[in-house]
Amino acid sequence: MSPTPDQLRALLDRIFADAIVEPNERAELSQYSSALPPEETLAVFRRFISDKWGEAIADDVITPQERALLSRIVSELSIQLLDLPEQMQHALRDHL
Repeated sequence: MSPTPDQLRALLDRIFADAIVEPNERAELSQYSSALPPEETLAVFRRFISDKWGEAIADDVITPQERALLSRIVSELSIQLLDLPEQMQHALRDHL
């Protein structure tokens, strides 16, 4: 049975909860994302990063830890800078 977009999202939440991506988590993410159609995977990734961005800017201050987490997520998910919200592009431009 193939994973659903909701299961992929739950996996992302679990993986990035501690800001550390373990090798087994990376492998699991690869399995999940390759089992879904690419457009569904990208949509889940975009929603996830958008939600994390919203959390980071909720208090109008992006801490170094938040910036590091966002950079890690973008890097791990292989999201292109141009696929990010414009404000986030500016905030992370020098960190990716």
